[in-house]
Amino acid sequence: MNDKQKNIALVIGFVLLFIISYVFSIQKTIDVKKSAKSLYKEKELLENASQRIFLLQQENKYLDSILKAKEISIENSFQQTLLQKLNSFQAKVPIDIIAFSEPHTIEENSTLLKTYSFEIKGTFNALLQLLNTLEKQQLGKLVSVKFEKKKNYRRNRDELIGHYFIQKRTQRE
Repeated sequence: MNDKQKNIALVIGFVLLFIISYVFSIQKTIDVKKSAKSLYKEKELLENASQRIFLLQQENKYLDSILKAKEISIENSFQQTLLQKLNSFQAKVPIDIIAFSEPHTIEENSTLLKTYSFEIKGTFNALLQLLNTLEKQQLGKLVSVKFEKKKNYRRNRDELIGHYFIQKRTQRE
């Protein structure tokens, strides 16, 4: 063997030695280091978990206090929501809520169809604004609206009363 062949054999030997040492030791060390890094991240998350739980509970209490202050319940029924919308509209436009009846309920298979009826007294423009607002908010299906002119004998004036019917379809539980 001449020097050139010995040098080539030596280089090939070093390359093979490097590959074998990488497979048996360096690769395992790198894998262990990666798993250790991920375990440290998990440990940090677990250490902060109790603090995060405490902060989330405080935020929950704060949000509940805001809802109580605004008199909003998460479990508001549709009827309460509808009445709140009517009252907020009443604050903007001069109307009077004359009647707000209990809903009429019909059961079909696994669905409940509730029809809410209410009577509002006001000017024609105010009643049309209410109609437009109810349609825009899409609280339910506006089934019927009937305007009725009644004579108020005490005040000797004519009054316009709107009869509104809104249907809400829900799944029975």
